[in-house]
Amino acid sequence: MAYRATAFTENRKAQTRARLLKEAKGLVSEAGFRGLSVAEVAARSGIATGTVYRYFPSKSELCVAVFIRATEREIEAVTEPSDHPQSPAQQLQQALERFVQRALKNPNLAYALIAEPVDPELEQTRLNYRALWAETFARLISSGIEQGDFIPQPEDICATALVGAMAETVIIPLQLARHDNTKTASPLTQTHCEQIVAFCMRAVVKPVSTS
Repeated sequence: MAYRATAFTENRKAQTRARLLKEAKGLVSEAGFRGLSVAEVAARSGIATGTVYRYFPSKSELCVAVFIRATEREIEAVTEPSDHPQSPAQQLQQALERFVQRALKNPNLAYALIAEPVDPELEQTRLNYRALWAETFARLISSGIEQGDFIPQPEDICATALVGAMAETVIIPLQLARHDNTKTASPLTQTHCEQIVAFCMRAVVKPVSTS
């Protein structure tokens, strides 16, 4: 009986934590990390403010947890395998397209994850996950080099450069989209997406020989 009670309690705690993170992420999607407050998370979750602190001792820890959960979800979505066999070049292009398109689809959240000024603890977490993004792309680049599709070059450096290029080049479009009251994607954002992907692909794919 004691084991069942403990399992039930732990499951309920996990559900409460998941609900808190969901509501916190919703707030970040609306107004960034500056718009996240423990009191509002508690209100939206239907629990007392003090209860939130049992799961997250500070707002900073709550922000870090939201960032980790949201970023890991983005990595999973971007790198999700296709239903059809793909070459490394196709996989990389698909991942790049998903990254930019998902960012423009939810500009407030993307800006918060990529560029919003945050406290040192959250900024360090952001740097850690940039490295994880780079590792993800480095594996694709390494595979493409091995198969002869990509230019031979240090995959770690190339992957880090691609992550930086994607992050920096979407900041201005994200800012524009955040202030677009129509909430509709403009031709400019789609064109921007295509240009970013094309630039990144040119950095890794071997040029077609014309001889």
